[in-house]
Amino acid sequence: MVDVAHIIPRSPDDPPRRRLPVKPWHGAVAAVVAAAVAGGLWAWKPWQSVELPASACWTVLGPADLRPLAGPDGKAYESRSFARIATPAGPDEALIRSDSCTVHWDKHDLLHVSVRPAYDGVDADRSVAAGRGPLAPLDFGPGAVAWTGNERYSGPNVRLYVRCDFVTPPGRPADTAPYFGVKVSGGEVPGASAARTRQAYADIALKIARTAAAEYGCSNQVQLPAEAPTVPDLSKEQAHG
Repeated sequence: MVDVAHIIPRSPDDPPRRRLPVKPWHGAVAAVVAAAVAGGLWAWKPWQSVELPASACWTVLGPADLRPLAGPDGKAYESRSFARIATPAGPDEALIRSDSCTVHWDKHDLLHVSVRPAYDGVDADRSVAAGRGPLAPLDFGPGAVAWTGNERYSGPNVRLYVRCDFVTPPGRPADTAPYFGVKVSGGEVPGASAARTRQAYADIALKIARTAAAEYGCSNQVQLPAEAPTVPDLSKEQAHG
């Protein structure tokens, strides 16, 4: 049915149509909508992108492990890649056997991980680390010793030492503490969250330690928690140190 009222022109004798009054809060609503639209465009920048490797650090880590370390725009890549973590059981350099991996982010180091036997002992390593900045212990359970540090020149890091009875290479004293150590650190990536970075270091250390325990062939029952502990912020202590 055709709406005749919208076709027949208005007569001069018709009463004027009522206009809805403009309320004071109408302007506020319009401002909120405009701010929301502008904020959405600010938060979502389609010209930015993040590229992360499918795997890194002996294929142990994936994009989900690296994402907390990355900035809002850039590409991460590993400088070199090996399939397995080198251990003292390897055929070369059995006396001093360590391994490391580095993931780069543009001009920064997104992540650096090193794995090595604790030939000098956990206490000696902790003493050296304490001379470089504040430390705080991390509870990874009875089968490990760990701490987070904020070194003056290299920034935050996490060190995790795992109790592991592995074959001691010839030339090493028999009373060497049977631990291997995992150190996780990285550079200061613009736009990355410092809190998420610190926690990611601990999560990555735990994940690498599980793989390293298998590669080291620990004859004891390695004890590691299901999740990494919360990592405190030591930057304020460093500023007042």
